[in-house]
Amino acid sequence: MGITAHTPAAAPKVLLIQPPVEDFYQTSIRTLPVGLLYLAGALRQNGIAVEILDCQATPRKNSIPPPPEFAHLERYYQPGNLSPWKLYSQYRHYGLPWEDIREHIRRSGAEVIGISSLFTPFYREALRVAALAKEVDRSRPVILGGAHVNACPAQVLADPNVDFILLGEGERTLPALVCALLEDRLANLAGVRGIGYKVNGNLRLPEHGDLIEDLDSLPLPARELIEAGHYCLGRKRLTMLITSRGCPYHCTFCSIFLTAGRRFRVRSLHRIIDEMKLCRERLGIEVFDIEDDNFTFDQKRASRLLAAIREEFGPDQIELLAMNGLSAANLSENLLVEMKAAGFRALNLALVTNDAQRQRALKRPGATPHFDRIVSRGAALGFQQVNYLILGLPGATLAEMIGAIIHLMERPVLIGPSVFYATPGTASYEQCRAAGLLPSPELALQRSSCFPVETAEFSRRDLVTLFRLCRLLNFLKAQLARLAEDNGKTAPAWETVFTFPPAMTALPRPGGCYTFPRKLSAAEIGGWLAAATFCHRTFLGMRLRRRSNAGFCYQVYEEEFSPQVLALFLQEAEGREICSGNNVRIKITTESLAGIPHVNLP
Repeated sequence: MGITAHTPAAAPKVLLIQPPVEDFYQTSIRTLPVGLLYLAGALRQNGIAVEILDCQATPRKNSIPPPPEFAHLERYYQPGNLSPWKLYSQYRHYGLPWEDIREHIRRSGAEVIGISSLFTPFYREALRVAALAKEVDRSRPVILGGAHVNACPAQVLADPNVDFILLGEGERTLPALVCALLEDRLANLAGVRGIGYKVNGNLRLPEHGDLIEDLDSLPLPARELIEAGHYCLGRKRLTMLITSRGCPYHCTFCSIFLTAGRRFRVRSLHRIIDEMKLCRERLGIEVFDIEDDNFTFDQKRASRLLAAIREEFGPDQIELLAMNGLSAANLSENLLVEMKAAGFRALNLALVTNDAQRQRALKRPGATPHFDRIVSRGAALGFQQVNYLILGLPGATLAEMIGAIIHLMERPVLIGPSVFYATPGTASYEQCRAAGLLPSPELALQRSSCFPVETAEFSRRDLVTLFRLCRLLNFLKAQLARLAEDNGKTAPAWETVFTFPPAMTALPRPGGCYTFPRKLSAAEIGGWLAAATFCHRTFLGMRLRRRSNAGFCYQVYEEEFSPQVLALFLQEAEGREICSGNNVRIKITTESLAGIPHVNLP
């Protein structure tokens, strides 16, 4: 089967690796490798020693040249931009350097290497780790699993440095595979569900991945194999908690069903509570991020679990999150009250779009009026809320996306703009492929930071402009909230939301350089640039050019944006309200800014 089995002299050992990522940004709060921890627990239950190398459990990040196929993005990402709603700047390697990873593999002495490939945009990093493992010792079996492997099994297994792949959930198949490798029983693999391998260079792909019905049969994640202090929310230790698996819905852009199926499977309440108690007592965990695919699909079960958590831990002892997102369709006003009492302080809800026809086309559950009621009740209960929409869905129009942005602009939430990318195996991917919207076969381009899908309705520049607008509106929402708090929650005048630099009453001009006696605050930079957006219909950036005895010299430049999209937004937003997270509202009136001149340049 392409690999030589051998029996080690010492106890068998597996090294499980979460690769680094290379991109323009990293969501560092969401890197805890809970899937590897589950696999480690299952291996140890079978008498196999395990080590985990989380290459992202470090603050190290190094700027590197972007891949050549990303060259078209340079115009959008300006290094040194001080704008509070800037996009990204540098392309970076987040995590351990490649040579450090290679050396760690060499020192580990593991007989088997397992590598996680969770996200299609980063599949190349996973395959590079596989190549490093083979450089160290070609006889060591290399196994890959994760969401990308389930989406593209043939592509991954065809790589010369990959010996085996796992489809579905790996807690049963990985121990079975490792034991077969170590005991020279490879001929028995054909009967094990979810394992892909090679025979004389030919790929043998499984028809189905493994799905585990009895989740209580699984050992707890082996959290002691990672350093708990690396994963924090502020100064509080955080861990991920999985209380159920699977989502019954059929959203066209979602790929979770490829790994976890569509059957909703649950753990018993006492097992969940016992796990949380162990985390509190042994690891000092204070924050639990529930990473379920659809936590509140069964609202009665969710209610019982929240009551059990409240009874066990009492008020204000732990904090609960659901950063993977919640479906408003499966939330009620009563359930929100129970969530608040159990320790939830924030809500991450996915609107995706407020257009009813598009919701049906995407097979999204629920409806916008119910979504709005949940948001309103959440605000009344004091939840901090982020509502997500997706920009760039195939079939969407500029008017539809602007309408969704304005919909969230008028609600007491921050706007979470997600940029659509086509994940193999989903209905949306097939839709894009059939319509010729995937000009490059390179899957690494299918990432949010590439704004990869353009249609006859919108261009990449249009999507970048919409993304900038979301960030600008979030800045203004934060400014409005701060001013309202200072004024006893009284809404300020529209023009006072725009804080200007000291002694400055005019707007910046693209290409201008401006010197101030001190370093400008983010509020001053943001207020000045935002006023230019609303008054002169432009997006400006600002960078610090030099610091001298004369003061701080800043250079202003025009960002890459779509004048058409900005004009459409301003037209639709005129007279509408911006609502802050603390529910203070202010009407957009660009006429009140119309008289502000540009700064006269020498």
